[in-house]
Amino acid sequence: MNPIKNHRKQTQSESQTKLLERRQTKWQLVEILAHPVYGNQLVIDGDLQISESDFAYNTAMTAPLLTMSDCRNVAILGGGDGGVLNELLSSFDRIAKPIDRVTLIDIDAAVIDLCRRWMPRFCKKAFEDPRANVIVGDAFDWIDKARNLDAVIYDLTMEPVREGISRNAFIQDILNKIYNSLRPGGILSMQACGEWLEDREELLEELRDNLNKHFEEQQEQVVIVPSYIEKWTFMSARKPKITVIERRF
Repeated sequence: MNPIKNHRKQTQSESQTKLLERRQTKWQLVEILAHPVYGNQLVIDGDLQISESDFAYNTAMTAPLLTMSDCRNVAILGGGDGGVLNELLSSFDRIAKPIDRVTLIDIDAAVIDLCRRWMPRFCKKAFEDPRANVIVGDAFDWIDKARNLDAVIYDLTMEPVREGISRNAFIQDILNKIYNSLRPGGILSMQACGEWLEDREELLEELRDNLNKHFEEQQEQVVIVPSYIEKWTFMSARKPKITVIERRF
């Protein structure tokens, strides 16, 4: 299964978009389309991921980290388009805030390669930034081993990536991994879902319930992402600064 976001199916007609490049990889079908309004677009298995117009998405994902007094070591799970990576580095530079290392883990090298080629307005030179550590691999395995991160940005799906597990169990598992990877006081920022998702309220309740069990200061943003043509919910939460015992989900 593809570790992609819960994004909307591509509905623009062929007359509106032009195919720039298509690549079938071991993991998925990756396409770059040109749209006359939204700019170049990343589409995976027919599912719109992001467009060059969608800077609001990147801002929503990175904004919670700007509230931290010290945020030097960050992981981005997914995000192979480079937009969140670029926004994070640029935002910290704009306010003269130090950030030492941002590790981005995406399973498909083709996504990174095609976005660097066709969406330079979106990712800019983020992949070449010396603070960026780009890993082609399994983000779920990587985060399971990570420790003492200042923040984690979760830019992947809310649906299970393997068979035989419920969505709620999947959410519990990934939040447990992220919790353990964060230092006390560390922040999680994540995309959740769009307003037209059929079981949106059920998914949001699952996320809220699991976050509230072990994180604090939970926040939600609802943002209009232009090319999605719908409002998108983003969530963030903080790991308690003082933990009496090891918490498990």
